[in-house]
Amino acid sequence: MNLRPGARALALLLLSSAACGGPPTPSPVEGEPICPDFEIGATRAPMRGSLRFPVALTVRSGKDPITRATLTGRRSKDDPVSRILLADEDAEYELEWAQCENERAPRARTLSRESKDAAEYACGNATVYKTDKLVTRKGDAASRTVRFAAPPKPECWESELPAAAPAPSPAAVAEPAPADASAEPAAADGGAADAGTGATPADAGAPRGAGATPTTDAGAPRGAGATPTDAGVPRGAGAAPRDGGAGGAPKPPSAVDAGAPPQGS
Repeated sequence: MNLRPGARALALLLLSSAACGGPPTPSPVEGEPICPDFEIGATRAPMRGSLRFPVALTVRSGKDPITRATLTGRRSKDDPVSRILLADEDAEYELEWAQCENERAPRARTLSRESKDAAEYACGNATVYKTDKLVTRKGDAASRTVRFAAPPKPECWESELPAAAPAPSPAAVAEPAPADASAEPAAADGGAADAGTGATPADAGAPRGAGATPTTDAGAPRGAGATPTDAGVPRGAGAAPRDGGAGGAPKPPSAVDAGAPPQGS
């Protein structure tokens, strides 16, 4: 139960003087935000989770305040909910929700009784952000349940640790030396013809200075300007064959002697 000593005494006084309703009973506040524990500083000191700006709840009957509570949030879903004291009677209340202007300083997870009592939180000026109505019925505990109204600043305290030192960067891998831009790839040079020659692939293997095509000049004898029909013609071709060396063959008669009768006929 989060009641300051003065507010607790006022609530008990007012509730005890309330009519015939019966004794005041703790009534739950549902929907309170959960603020988990956190760590702070270089030593990672464990701290209790809470809202940075707590919420002040005031319950009024008419214009008179019945009870007040400062809600700082639950540390986990397993923590018990906050409770306020309300009389078990038929009544109508006004719930006034306000957010404190002062931050609630973080507290160590383990507190001694002395330090807990000495550290009193001062809410400061609280700005009202919502009002609700609560109608209770005698003997109905569920009617006394209060629904938490979310504040404008719902932030919880969170871990504030020093930044970790950056990890050393791995040694830079030496890059290979770039290849000579003027050198041609080996695949392009292997078996390639001289880049300065203008000969076509048909000239490969031709003798130097050969300007003739392989179909006409190949195998021709030097200085051969004669046509193939002259090849093999004996020297002095065109004259009648001589009788010398004819092997005793008779000389054919000449044309003038062809019509003359033989001598002595």
